[in-house]
Amino acid sequence: MKVVQALVLLALFCAGQVAGAQQALLISEPPPRVVRPIRLHTPEAAQPVRLTRVSIEVVVVGRLAKSTVEMTFHNPNARLLEGELQFPLLDGQEVSGFALDFDGKWRPAVPVDKARGQEVFEEVTRTRVDPALLEATQGNNYKLRIYPIPAQGDRKVSLSISEHLRGRRDGTALLRLPLAFGERLENFDLRIQVPGLKADAARVVRGLSGARWENREGGATLAWHRRNDQPQGLAEVSLSPHTGPLVTVEEYGGKRYFYAELPGPGIPPATRPKPGQLALVWDASGSGAQREHGREFALLDAYFKALGNGQVRLTLARDSAEDGGNFVIRGGDWSVLRARLEQVIYDGATNMAAFRPPAGADAVLLFSDGLGNFSAQTMPDFDLPLFAVSAAAAADGERLRQAATSSGGAFVDLLATSPAAAVTALRSIGPGLTALRSNGASELVAAPPDPESGRLAVAGILTEPTAVLDLEWRKPGGGIERQQVRVGGTNALSASFAAQAWARLRLQQLLPERSIHRTAIARLGKSFGLVTPGTSLIVLDRVEDYVRHEIPPPAELRDDYERLAASRRQQVERDRARHIEDIARRFKEKQAWWERDFPKGDRPPVRQADKVAGAAGAAPGMMMERRSQPAAAAAPVPPRPEMAAAAPASKAKLADAEAPVARIQLKKWLPDAPYAERLRKTEADQLYRVYLDERPAYLNSTAFFLDVADIFFERARPELALRILSNLAEMDLENRHILRILGYRLLQAKRADLAVPVLQRVLDLAPNEPQSWRDLGLAQAETGDRQQAVESLYQVVTRPWHNRFPDIELIALAEMNALIATAPSGIDTSAIDPRFLRNLPLDLRVLLAWDADNTDIDLWVTDPNGEKAYYGNRLTYQGGAMSRDFTGGYGPEEFSLKKAKPGRYLVQAQFYGHRQQVVAGATTLSLRLYTAFGSAAQKEEWLTLRLKGQREVVTVGEFVVGQ
Repeated sequence: MKVVQALVLLALFCAGQVAGAQQALLISEPPPRVVRPIRLHTPEAAQPVRLTRVSIEVVVVGRLAKSTVEMTFHNPNARLLEGELQFPLLDGQEVSGFALDFDGKWRPAVPVDKARGQEVFEEVTRTRVDPALLEATQGNNYKLRIYPIPAQGDRKVSLSISEHLRGRRDGTALLRLPLAFGERLENFDLRIQVPGLKADAARVVRGLSGARWENREGGATLAWHRRNDQPQGLAEVSLSPHTGPLVTVEEYGGKRYFYAELPGPGIPPATRPKPGQLALVWDASGSGAQREHGREFALLDAYFKALGNGQVRLTLARDSAEDGGNFVIRGGDWSVLRARLEQVIYDGATNMAAFRPPAGADAVLLFSDGLGNFSAQTMPDFDLPLFAVSAAAAADGERLRQAATSSGGAFVDLLATSPAAAVTALRSIGPGLTALRSNGASELVAAPPDPESGRLAVAGILTEPTAVLDLEWRKPGGGIERQQVRVGGTNALSASFAAQAWARLRLQQLLPERSIHRTAIARLGKSFGLVTPGTSLIVLDRVEDYVRHEIPPPAELRDDYERLAASRRQQVERDRARHIEDIARRFKEKQAWWERDFPKGDRPPVRQADKVAGAAGAAPGMMMERRSQPAAAAAPVPPRPEMAAAAPASKAKLADAEAPVARIQLKKWLPDAPYAERLRKTEADQLYRVYLDERPAYLNSTAFFLDVADIFFERARPELALRILSNLAEMDLENRHILRILGYRLLQAKRADLAVPVLQRVLDLAPNEPQSWRDLGLAQAETGDRQQAVESLYQVVTRPWHNRFPDIELIALAEMNALIATAPSGIDTSAIDPRFLRNLPLDLRVLLAWDADNTDIDLWVTDPNGEKAYYGNRLTYQGGAMSRDFTGGYGPEEFSLKKAKPGRYLVQAQFYGHRQQVVAGATTLSLRLYTAFGSAAQKEEWLTLRLKGQREVVTVGEFVVGQ
């Protein structure tokens, strides 16, 4: 099934609010950015999905704007598609709601825990019904997933975007709206309403030919319509809102919320002292290439001219910090430093620990998007003024702002602030709000003053009919100035803005430390229907779907939901109680398998009738599953004998048995891509240059970065190998499949310290998948934190999982007990059910995992008898046990053999197929081979490879036992 991916409509809103150029800019009001036509991409589809209708309704109150955008997509293909819209918003813009059309009626989305929303969307998609999920990724980036877009049919989506329009020095606010949608639209409708504003206080600056403002419905109104037309460029509307206080009040959830815009205190700024030593931290990660460097250089040019003379220490921040050298600024001349910055290679992920400045600096100037995605993902503490500059459409402005203001510095958004104002922010220090109180209002929150107009946005909950706000401002030169403003009276505007405005301002306070405030952030998102790092918005088709997944539905379905939910809750409690007992029973069966003695001689012939009888003596649940038998193994398979009943072995005999020496021989897997062949032939000193030459054609290819990193590791260039590998963290901000493979490859490279935060992120994204807990636990063990590793693995055992993940509890139990048994110091097991505490050492063990959901990969192990263990033969003559078949998850599949017969054991993997609703590329496999598993002599080897074609088989390697 084809996936629909696009940087679509809301990217236009982002573009509509900024201005840019590719070269150095003059310090003046920037021209509007040229908006590229936006198309809905459908890779490999016969015909692209088209956007046919757009309707935009905008309501502006003061400097708050709420835009509701309705889009109609038409799929001309003969097959239904899953759609994914990915879009960044500017600092201050947020998605505040969305709805999906069901038979001509809009159904609004409801808030849900983010991980839960993802789980529900994917499960419902597998049942072929209609879900839609809106998620925040990193920074101010969003993605909307819709299923299905019907074959040769239409799908309508409505999105709501809230934003704060920044003021300009002339007191006006500029609203910019996109008109370029990349294709001819059957219908385009735009309506703008500004309650409380006269028509002569609004004017069209650009676009909207023929449109006129009218006084209508208590304010200024503009309507603009086009039919069978292809609108171009941007529309710009200048608004002159009230210069005095503006207040709006809203009843929500039994409380009265207010939102107010207040004039600043009128305190003039003071000039900052010039830093003698300036630390310039330049984000040189892969995403750094997307910043508007022309704007950044223009700002530096003006700043250094004002500075005159000084010294600059440059740090290049990627997956690690790199010393960029020392530079001297004389008479504002920074040409040498500029030349160095123009030569920067943007590559690798963003490790925020690399933002830490060198010792001896007086101030830090940071140019970054603030999106940490590798190793340290939180801003370091700055004990000197930080001036954070953002010039990227996809950025975490709140994180940068919080770090800058808390250090006594300033945050500058070059995409929403004129260069002249940006230089002023770096050179001056304005008044600071030190206190905000009221006897008639509670839970007060405020945004930083607008850098252009100085106006302040404040919100809170009214506890009296009216309230007086007491504000205290710190003067730059010392001293306090007080300000009082009355809110909530009859002069307040009535608009449905205040409650969400309060929630958004509160979120801005919490988001910079989101790991600490995770629960509070999720609570706000659920209460006010906001998309946050902890909450998403979801629409489901049937009331039964809301009940099954325990998601409170929209009001129209609430009565039916309550009626069905009561019986559902009782069933869930019964299922949870049964789960633990079921795992205990299955683990007891596995112990019985482990205690048996299996014959190690040659395999006698077996009659056809005995094949069925043999299954009865299999390890837990080892019945033949699905499908026909796979292709024959490389070695001939002699007929199977009648299996003698395997009696339990005595413990003394097991302990005294001399295990034959086993070693692992991996077959080196070499990708056949042209870039890999070229790199393998390249001299070491030219290797990185050749990689950079090949990279532009493969920027979205996980395979490319994995393959190239492997070559750099092989050529003993581990630092560059890690940099190249870390690009996977930049490719898709929240793709757990890519991040999981990145974590595996870091573990394979013996960098568990880097793998743990990556796999912790995977767990945050998908706690509903047992692999997330298991992978993190194994990585924690590699760092030496065995106690935490055991606790993570025990989560796999005790939580109920979807039936797509068979036997993963038993696999985790094997690993948990092996860690406990081989720990150099004691592990606290008091919280573990004693029935689950027993180590079962193995001579040989193989694990196969992969990165794609709804994909079926099979593990095959052929022993010296020529007998293949696989999904259809899960217990071999000599006791080799294969776990149950993973036909729709990520694995792992496990092969276990307690006592290995001398000889060679061939390990292979087969791509059986997939059932994905999106375009499926090559699937990345991770294989781990163990000898002496669960003992002090345990050894392990890793291999990462890829399979693409169905039925493709690859030989991984072999065990050689006793030879």
